[in-house]
Amino acid sequence: MSNSYQEKVYTQARFFIERQGWEFTEKEEPHAKRFDLRYGRMNCIVKIYSTGTIQIQGSASRLKETLEKLKAAIESNEVLADELLPFEIEAFPETLKNNIPSADPVIVRFLSEAILCMKANSLLGCSFLLGAASEKAIWFLIESYAQAIEDEKDRSKFKDRINNRFISRAYDEFKKSFGSCKSKPTDPTLMQDLDTQIDAIFQFCRICRNEVGHPQISPNLDKGVLLANMGQFVKYTEAIYRLINYFHNTKIKL
Repeated sequence: MSNSYQEKVYTQARFFIERQGWEFTEKEEPHAKRFDLRYGRMNCIVKIYSTGTIQIQGSASRLKETLEKLKAAIESNEVLADELLPFEIEAFPETLKNNIPSADPVIVRFLSEAILCMKANSLLGCSFLLGAASEKAIWFLIESYAQAIEDEKDRSKFKDRINNRFISRAYDEFKKSFGSCKSKPTDPTLMQDLDTQIDAIFQFCRICRNEVGHPQISPNLDKGVLLANMGQFVKYTEAIYRLINYFHNTKIKL
């Protein structure tokens, strides 16, 4: 088999490994490209031979089990280099807890249930639960901002504007207030996170949940689009908690 097939398999494997955020090194061997992987205390070696054959070495572990699933997907031509694989999402709740130790357990639980729905091909259930997890995270963000407002009258006025409001209205009030406050972060990535990643995923999750929760007709959900947004949910939540941390350590002046 040609080296072009080896390169294809190598590219697919490398993209997958990079997405996981695992520590790894790579090197050339006489007849194979080799990855040495580490995740916590788990270690594995992946070799991709000139024939395109994949060999996984290492003690039994969740890391090795995931790599075996990757191998099976590549060998059955079920994966593109930049495509999120369904079995990858199983690690999201654990990744969320590891990356955000203070993550609210309700968010983690709803994400876990959304994954179960996705695996069962229950797209309506998945989109509703993902929307619920998103809404919980956004309410934490808005409430932490409210508590950070220094002036008591300003804080009371802001709370009046968000109390008993739909999440979309409360989020709009938060963005408007934060965007015009005198205590915006000096780190531009925090504002960029709000304007791009947080806003985009929040709106997607909200719309999907509304379509499922208040249906006029059965929603036509695209599994690939839903899976792609699930793939961004951990980073989305991380961005939210970075802002929450900022509000916990900063007095907001309006």
